[in-house]
Amino acid sequence: MLIEPLGHPGREFGAVIHDLRPEELRTEATIAMLNDALARYAVVGVRGMPLDDEAQLALADRFGPIHQSILDASRRRLADRRLNDVGNIDVKGNLKDATAPAYGDSNLLWHSDLTFLARPARITLLSARALPPEPPPTEYVDMRAAWDALPSDRKALLASLEVEHSVLVQRAKCGFTDFTDEERRQAPAVRHALVRQHPVSGRRSLYLSSSASHIAGWPLDQGRTLIEELLEHATQPAFLLSYAWHANDLLLWDNSVTMHRATPFESTEHRRELRWTAVVEAA
Repeated sequence: MLIEPLGHPGREFGAVIHDLRPEELRTEATIAMLNDALARYAVVGVRGMPLDDEAQLALADRFGPIHQSILDASRRRLADRRLNDVGNIDVKGNLKDATAPAYGDSNLLWHSDLTFLARPARITLLSARALPPEPPPTEYVDMRAAWDALPSDRKALLASLEVEHSVLVQRAKCGFTDFTDEERRQAPAVRHALVRQHPVSGRRSLYLSSSASHIAGWPLDQGRTLIEELLEHATQPAFLLSYAWHANDLLLWDNSVTMHRATPFESTEHRRELRWTAVVEAA
């Protein structure tokens, strides 16, 4: 087994693991290695790791409690609420109409998974099930490095702030507003600290997402201006990692110290199907 760092040699952001066998995912040593790699690199790909749904859920369960989708069953192709589609396949299994606003369009916005819930995602697992000949990359930014790059007086201002997050705010940014009453009930607005400290590495990071609405206790315009300034700062090229997908990749990342986004992909010929599972933070 080999761990290959990605990106700039001066940064520890992104790595790929080679020659890990599927049966090794069941061992305590492998789980410990993956946790250590995530604490260090934040984004970790495992090459040549074909998984079915059962194996992916079994692996996710080793990291903690698994999120279950709040979406109405009519919007889902997969019966198991612990698994979500990421790609261009509709609920009937056909290629999507790219012109219609969809819930998943927000994947194109910079975000951290499930920040609109009281227990957001800590670790996301994304398994490549079907890829087009030229797979679009997934982009990540290192929110630890973004925090480190701020001047001391700015850090002092931000350290005690809280941000209100809402899935309604997030989805409205991409034109989707068609929530059922039950979906709205299950996702009230929540607050999270703007600055977090990683429990393993001890490093501080900014915690933002496209679900961020405003700064708690601040005038709306002033708080939203600050959020936009911080998002612009955090998504500079200096903090960016572009992950190139390969067949049967398994990709894991730590949402508490990263943001990510999909890059545009529209095709009437090629399927892009990735299976998403999120492990939520402890209560």
